[in-house]
Amino acid sequence: MLTPEQEWTLVACGMIAHADDMLEFGEWDQILRLVDASVEDEHMQPWLDLLGDRPSLERRFAELSPPLPYFVEQLLEQAWRMALADGSGSEVEAAVHDRIAEKVGVSPEQAQAWRSRWTQEAATRAELVVGFAAALANLDGQLASAEAAQFDSLLERMPVSVARRVELSMLLYSPPDLKQLGGRLAALEPEIREAVLYEVAPLVQASDRGDRERAVFHELAELAAVPADRARELLERV
Repeated sequence: MLTPEQEWTLVACGMIAHADDMLEFGEWDQILRLVDASVEDEHMQPWLDLLGDRPSLERRFAELSPPLPYFVEQLLEQAWRMALADGSGSEVEAAVHDRIAEKVGVSPEQAQAWRSRWTQEAATRAELVVGFAAALANLDGQLASAEAAQFDSLLERMPVSVARRVELSMLLYSPPDLKQLGGRLAALEPEIREAVLYEVAPLVQASDRGDRERAVFHELAELAAVPADRARELLERV
């Protein structure tokens, strides 16, 4: 049984994902993460069916009672993260976000101010994710084609400008220092630390010589206060 907050999160994020009539890879991947975190296995398929069907989502949205006030900002932030999952938030996604905001009692002006702040914060996190990805891909001194492909795929869906994406692509050939990156990771909020680890996990699994990469991943997880079992789970679900 989901809490009202969990149901609101799933429905709001599903609506954002469907806003432009096309579910991108990054959006569906994020939906799967949300469902996995919120729904027990035996109830997962009905939610996946609902989240894959826009008319059903709209009906569920119309039926929901407004959430408690303390949860509103968190809900809208999670929904906007969905808009950024494919690289950028569009005007259509912003319009759907405004609809959700209106239903939970937030003005369009406040929603826009929050979106601007969250977009900037997401860009800052993205640069950290890309830095980790580049460092892990080069950890053993040999850049495999699978690692380069995973890096390119990750970079493509990061919420940064095209010009900045081109600049960040060069990190693959001149990676930043892992110790410095680890310090930046430890300073983030707990939920964001795990999100960063989730994003870089495919780079660890892409290496044919991944023992050192996995060891460093677990060291980073410890630094980020992510339990060892959860870190293993993040790697296994890639």
